[in-house]
Amino acid sequence: MKNLLKCSVCALALAGATSVMAQPQAGDWEFTLGGGGSSDQDFDRGGFGIDGSFGYFMTQNFEVALRQNINFQGQSSDEEWSGSTRLAADWHFILGQFVPFIGANVGMIYNEDASAWGAGPELGFKYYVHERTFIFGMAEYRWFFDDFDDAEDNADDGHFAFTVGVGFNVGGR
Repeated sequence: MKNLLKCSVCALALAGATSVMAQPQAGDWEFTLGGGGSSDQDFDRGGFGIDGSFGYFMTQNFEVALRQNINFQGQSSDEEWSGSTRLAADWHFILGQFVPFIGANVGMIYNEDASAWGAGPELGFKYYVHERTFIFGMAEYRWFFDDFDDAEDNADDGHFAFTVGVGFNVGGR
């Protein structure tokens, strides 16, 4: 029983030490790979895809990133491949191993037939399972427009996108 108590105390102490180290730093590069899904605003049509990103921490809290995804959407005989390439800016709230973030993105969204601009807010979290490795979840709302003058009029005609995955911070220290 004493050994169990000692091991528990040591594990808690190490977990506390890990949470101090498990934070992005200014100058860190970040790579993520995830899988996700998307849905229209009524959640009656959607798809799934693969997502990746490459980011840079300007400060410990502020990250800019390039995000890419490829999606497959199918509904009976109407199947379609699509993708998007977006620039994102996120503010991270450093809370130890748990790091929530909020931000926005803008970029091109394209499919087999057409392309359009897309933009929207995003939020998510990262949970550091190791000093430089994390799992993450993110949700976005994207709306589409042909030119920036139409962006405000189309905000109600967007769709949701969800991603879960793994990420790595490198460099910067």
